[in-house]
Amino acid sequence: MNRTRCQVPKQGLLLLTAALLSGCAGPSTRVLPQRQGGTMQEVPDEIPVVEEVNSFYLQESLGILSASARPAGSREEDSAARYIQKLLKDYGYAVSRQRFRQKTEHAEIIGTNVTAVREAEDPDADILLVCTWHDSLPDSPGAGKNASGVSVFLETARLLSGLPTDTELRFVSLSAHERDALGARMYAKSLSKRERERLIGVITIGPCGAVDTQDTVLATQDGRGTMLGELIREASGGVTGREWEFAEQAGQENGIFASYGIPAVQVGQRFDSFDFGTPLDTVDTVDAECLSQIVDTLCQSVSGIMSLDTPSMRAKAHFENNWNDFIYSQDPGQRIPFGVSPDRLQALFGIPGKMAVVTRDAKNRPIERYQFSMNWFDMDQPFKTSCYFTDEQLDLVSLIPGGNRLTAKEMQEQLSLLYGEPHKKNLGPYGLDCVWLDEQRGMQLELIPGKESFEIEICAYTPQLKPIARFNPDGTQPEGEQALTPELKSLKDLCSTMFWPQEEACPAAQLVFESDGEGGSTASVVKDAETSDIWEVHIDPADFVRADGGMRDRTGTLMTLERTYGQLLAAAEPERYAAGYDALVKSLEARTREIVDAAPGSSITRTQETLPELADAFAMYVLAEMPVDSPGSYQECVRYFYQFEELNTYRSAVRIALGLQTEE
Repeated sequence: MNRTRCQVPKQGLLLLTAALLSGCAGPSTRVLPQRQGGTMQEVPDEIPVVEEVNSFYLQESLGILSASARPAGSREEDSAARYIQKLLKDYGYAVSRQRFRQKTEHAEIIGTNVTAVREAEDPDADILLVCTWHDSLPDSPGAGKNASGVSVFLETARLLSGLPTDTELRFVSLSAHERDALGARMYAKSLSKRERERLIGVITIGPCGAVDTQDTVLATQDGRGTMLGELIREASGGVTGREWEFAEQAGQENGIFASYGIPAVQVGQRFDSFDFGTPLDTVDTVDAECLSQIVDTLCQSVSGIMSLDTPSMRAKAHFENNWNDFIYSQDPGQRIPFGVSPDRLQALFGIPGKMAVVTRDAKNRPIERYQFSMNWFDMDQPFKTSCYFTDEQLDLVSLIPGGNRLTAKEMQEQLSLLYGEPHKKNLGPYGLDCVWLDEQRGMQLELIPGKESFEIEICAYTPQLKPIARFNPDGTQPEGEQALTPELKSLKDLCSTMFWPQEEACPAAQLVFESDGEGGSTASVVKDAETSDIWEVHIDPADFVRADGGMRDRTGTLMTLERTYGQLLAAAEPERYAAGYDALVKSLEARTREIVDAAPGSSITRTQETLPELADAFAMYVLAEMPVDSPGSYQECVRYFYQFEELNTYRSAVRIALGLQTEE
């Protein structure tokens, strides 16, 4: 597909960037056409047609916001918030800022939400909430994540600002998304009970339009449609010629709003971009045409909601998406996310937990217990679920049946159906304690009978590595090896592209599949113990593919595998690849020190640029679409590999096989 990438004229971008970094709300002398905000006082006799999307405005916002990294609490994040505030005010909205500060055991999080409101005549009118977030990771310009979402958000707000409405519109740009979506949590918490009752739903605009991803999707907590989602999907068919699909993606903002009984849908992309979180996440990686289509789709669907001829949607929204009665169901095939924070877990569940107790362990680490009501084990049976966090990391889940009481024997039968016969049985005071080991999902379950009921304790489990399959450097299997299951064949075919390159000058490796049942998405490179010249790549298939052969996380899987091949390059050919790379990094670090010494107080002084390891730079070289002349030390590290003709051949072959580029 031919894509039109967002570009801002360099001269204009420099002036706009300078204004942004100086901390002002926007450029004092505009080098681009002045945007016109809509008026709320003058309502035409006929409902006007939504005017066309202005791609120049999309590009302007994208360029300004991605001029520098803007982590929550930084001067750059505050400047971004002020820029958004100014534009929304120019469009005629009543704008306010919500500043917040929260301390944790490890850090203090500061951020600023920007809220724009356009009230309806009726003070009891429906409320429609449109959200995005404007902060980025510390080392990333964050064009795709999430300046793209903000630019769509601003242009949508502009186009809708002059239309008559009987629905209260709220546009909220959130902060601290990269800090467990604290901005969304603070805003949702600030809503009154009456406001939540009036809300017909939330549309969240996430990262969108990245050139190395596939499809725009409508993400919900459970993968099912919401009332707003269905309206957007219908509109997308008219705009793009193909209706956007619903996808089950546990977006943090979606989960937070759901935990307050508010149905939410996120407009975003099917996969994360390879550039996300890196200095390569620049305007060049964003598809301007895709952003325009998203704005057009949102305007078509929201303008229908706003129409004076459209009756209240409150009853329909609450009937179809009654999140107040929602009970999260833990899928037996889904890994329990051990190691996450309480905030992150609640966002994933989409339900709020109740803080029960805080204690400390023998090492003086805080232990927090949160209580939830959840369904487990494919049963329509709520369990009182206690999640224990040690030093803000989930390490134990305890279940006690609620509602209709199950017997320990009934529970044992159900768990045996799911996980097979118990691994171990111990005679306890009230019957048999049974232990199951789920190696594929890396967890241990223990059923403990009590005097009147029972308790189930679940914790992480790391078994010994078990060999699954082995492949020669040419991709064939040694004689006597087991046949491949569909999921293993899928992964083997992917690995053959990366670890057995067509270019003979590139190193190849023997592939070893083995599993410990523990998640982590890691792979390792080792020397064969019996030979001196054969390298092995060890991979746990359970970390990367589902039972049907599909990838659990496309972006993460490909990044991990290419990092591993980068490790192979460094280990197998250190003089050819690693020596020169190490010399480049040292020279760039020395240059950075000179810049810092010469210009104290510069942006480089405030935030030192982190240079990647060879394996990380190589993965970005292969997978990311990086302009050859893009400035920056990180970019120079990635460009290092372009000097090797065999690697360029390898890169093209991999990208063609993955569908990232077409054959020339």
